[in-house]
Amino acid sequence: MDFSKQYILQAISVASNNLRLSSDKIETVAILRDHIQHCEKLGEEINKMKAKTELSKFAIKLWDAFQYTNSANINFLKIGDVFKEHSHNLVMELSNLLDITTPETLNEILNSMEQREEISVELGSKVSMSDVHENTNPTNFGIDDEVKTQESAERDELKEDLILGEIKETQSFDFDDFEEEILKPIGKLEKLLLAILENRTSKEELEKFIKIMKKNAQFSKEIGFTILAEMHQIFFTALVSISENKISANKNVIESLRACLIVIVAVVRGKDVDITNYLNKAESLGKYLNIE
Repeated sequence: MDFSKQYILQAISVASNNLRLSSDKIETVAILRDHIQHCEKLGEEINKMKAKTELSKFAIKLWDAFQYTNSANINFLKIGDVFKEHSHNLVMELSNLLDITTPETLNEILNSMEQREEISVELGSKVSMSDVHENTNPTNFGIDDEVKTQESAERDELKEDLILGEIKETQSFDFDDFEEEILKPIGKLEKLLLAILENRTSKEELEKFIKIMKKNAQFSKEIGFTILAEMHQIFFTALVSISENKISANKNVIESLRACLIVIVAVVRGKDVDITNYLNKAESLGKYLNIE
């Protein structure tokens, strides 16, 4: 397998590991990976994917990774950091893609890409250049545009302003900023858990951290990090319940909250360790708090 294909397949796998996937979505990812793995010309295939509405945004992120792997100036000392950025950039678009497709619909989309290519070739073989010249008057090109009335031109201009006026310049996602924002409160949160266990916290202090975790939960959700959003939600919901004396801040609750923090750090930093036990502990607390 060539370097570009292996790089992209691994990036998709890492991105999918950051999402909470149902069996259908796991199958959809498998179909996508299998299609990429068996395509003969990866660059051309990604370009065809960009032409499909459902795949276009995801394919644009793939194209960024593909171009990087085909660069003549790859810095292998920094390739790990670049790969991490590429894989995380795929997370949100992969999540969106999985929300609007099923294994069946993705297969239909991928198959239609091949069918479309075959049809265009077949149609092209039936039309000769002489037919084209006979049915085309080159002197007529652009004449219709010149005879537009002033009223029609003004109406079109208004339409264009209306359409283009809706477009707002968006800032590109910077994973380094996201990482800093999510990890910044972790040290203080660990100290907070110890203080809660020793009954040394005030309601105002809890409120401050509830707001931080709510904000970071929303941030994670918007970007497509389902697991991170879930861990933050469990954490701030537990803090609210503790603040309102709805649950007791016993050792088991504190350990479960610390498990949330461990999962957050492991996912954000891409640690290659098994966090299943911590994830299960955190999710058990989520179920106890009736978080869906």
